[in-house]
Amino acid sequence: MDWRASQADSRDRYLAKFDVAEVDRYDASVGRLSRQDEDAYLSDLSGVLQFREGTSVLDAGAGTGALCGILSRLPGLAITAMEPVPAMLAKLRSKPEFQVVVTVEGFCDNIGDRHHFNAAQFDAIVSRQLVNGLFDPLTAFRNWHYWLSPDGAVVVIDGVYGRSSWTGSWQEDVDVLPLSACQSTALAPYLLEIAGFRIEAVRWMEAVNELPSTRTKRYVVVARKHA
Repeated sequence: MDWRASQADSRDRYLAKFDVAEVDRYDASVGRLSRQDEDAYLSDLSGVLQFREGTSVLDAGAGTGALCGILSRLPGLAITAMEPVPAMLAKLRSKPEFQVVVTVEGFCDNIGDRHHFNAAQFDAIVSRQLVNGLFDPLTAFRNWHYWLSPDGAVVVIDGVYGRSSWTGSWQEDVDVLPLSACQSTALAPYLLEIAGFRIEAVRWMEAVNELPSTRTKRYVVVARKHA
């Protein structure tokens, strides 16, 4: 017997967990950030990467738009949101502030997902709370490398989750997803290096981690595609 079920099975289980009611609950508790939260994210991001006006950015695993909201406060970005859950994407599309955001339905961690975008299509790829839920993070990072322009950057924001963080119906995934309960900031940048990136920063998100709303300590990794 394989040590975990197939990626197709994992995706089916994931999609089944998010009906419209669950997406509404997610959006109310996780998908909407306060102005204070957004300010903290922008403060931490400004210390690791400067987003210039005109930058083409992919929000990978966009959910209902929390990261899009942060990025939308930076002037002149062309934002694309990628999300596999139809109800999540519908919620994001329904928000007036995201009418100019391009949306794409799909996963990113299988070689078959590479067709979603052209080579060198984006200047930056940013994710928030995504990599801990990837079935195949290394393939995702290789896809991101393909989608990035030369000298483009990946920004990974995630948390140091433990096994106890995975509760209810999510408990079945803790031994399926490689980064589900990693207590080190080393694994994500290590895999990004294997995928061909040069690591520029691995830091704790100091402003975000001081927020009362932050229950799990967050870190950020910035990786650059060689020009």
